[in-house]
Amino acid sequence: MIETFRVKTSLDEFERIVLLYKAQDGKTFIGHSFYYGGRDGSEYLLFLYKDPLPQGGLLEGWNELDETSYHITIVGVHDHRIAVEDFLVCHNPELTWEDVVYVPVHDFTEVDSVYKELDPQPGRAYAFVIGKSAAE
Repeated sequence: MIETFRVKTSLDEFERIVLLYKAQDGKTFIGHSFYYGGRDGSEYLLFLYKDPLPQGGLLEGWNELDETSYHITIVGVHDHRIAVEDFLVCHNPELTWEDVVYVPVHDFTEVDSVYKELDPQPGRAYAFVIGKSAAE
């Protein structure tokens, strides 16, 4: 069984967040927020992929988008909560960062196997959280 949780305070204890949204038509969209240090109050970067995730494994599809998609937007944000909210506004503005199902993983090597077990439901948002708190 996959461990999930709801966040009630802050997402900034995590290093990276891989966001997923499954649309009603079955297409899955991805985003990626991570701490990079930044400047002018934008310590985090959010990558928004406008094309849907190709069929297959999550990492394989994500890599394919990185290599072939011309529809990627990079946004500097103040914190992970804002990054999650921006992602949700693009796909389902009725959801908030508190509605997301968060799945802790130790690193990217776990993402594919957990994704295969996840069974994302249409109209729902999910996030793999990676960082020291995910490992605890």
